[in-house]
Amino acid sequence: MDFSYRTIELRPRHVFRTARSTCASTESVIVDISDGRIAGIGEAAPSRYYGEDAGTVVAYLERMRPVVERVGHESELMAELASRGGRDDPAARAALEIAAHDMMGKRYGVPLYRHFDLDAADAPVTTVSIGLDEPEIMIEKALEVRGFPMLKIKLGRETDLSVVARIKEETGAAVTVDANCGWEPDEAVRRIAELARIGVLLVEQPVAAGDVEAMASVRRRSEVPIYADESCPTSAELREFSGAIDGVVVKLMKCGGLVEATRMIRMARDRGVGTMLGCMMESSIGITAAAHLAPMVDYADLDSGFLLESDPYSGMRIERGRMLLPEGAGLGVAPAGSGDAGG
Repeated sequence: MDFSYRTIELRPRHVFRTARSTCASTESVIVDISDGRIAGIGEAAPSRYYGEDAGTVVAYLERMRPVVERVGHESELMAELASRGGRDDPAARAALEIAAHDMMGKRYGVPLYRHFDLDAADAPVTTVSIGLDEPEIMIEKALEVRGFPMLKIKLGRETDLSVVARIKEETGAAVTVDANCGWEPDEAVRRIAELARIGVLLVEQPVAAGDVEAMASVRRRSEVPIYADESCPTSAELREFSGAIDGVVVKLMKCGGLVEATRMIRMARDRGVGTMLGCMMESSIGITAAAHLAPMVDYADLDSGFLLESDPYSGMRIERGRMLLPEGAGLGVAPAGSGDAGG
């Protein structure tokens, strides 16, 4: 197959802060593969937290070049990716796998959600994330998206509780919160008790990522459902944490692609664990790929394309929280302004 890639810069409309990072811009690597008749596109949105950046993605893609150019069919490429496995380079692996799924959908003339035997109407609404900032700026950002039914608020300051209460009161939205590993267990229990009184729906990753006992301790003492994000990049960690959490956040860029994401979602269901599909700072390529799995999950946080200053691609659209999946074959994405993607 023909194989190429390029690096693009993505900028959020507002500098995006969490308890552990600040993002004013980021780089994604866009992958194109083709058998001469059908083409597929994928995206790697690497995170340094998981040991990746644009340079490591490119290095992985170059290592895989002989494999991609040798195979003649997307199913062969997916088999090669599956056989190599591993936890390293998850976003890079996801880019190739997304492109292969795009080709597969186009080959059979169906959008990916139909390939996975899903109904687009079953997709939950997506949250819109409010990054960590000064209280008045966070309120202002929340008011910009007034009318969206659900917001996710990043926490990490002494003003957290008052900000959450004000956003909930002034927008009328349902609210989830994300501490991004920011609290010690006892502190988490105290804060979550207050958040429960405010009426938050769930709390993401209140404590350090690798500490099963800390997560279990917080969960036992909390009235609000506790979801793991950084603790569970793949199904391997989900097996370990499933008894210590109420839900798990699944991201293509941390688990390695659509196949592992569906494995995690099904495993979570089997173990009575709730599910959320999340994202990094991605263009509509990565976001749309994840959105095709959204009918499988309880919650979605697939707002990155909506938060960008300029998204170079179009695909899944958001209307007041409702995700409208493209009807085009495969991913259904297209360069922005081309008019080819359909909702």
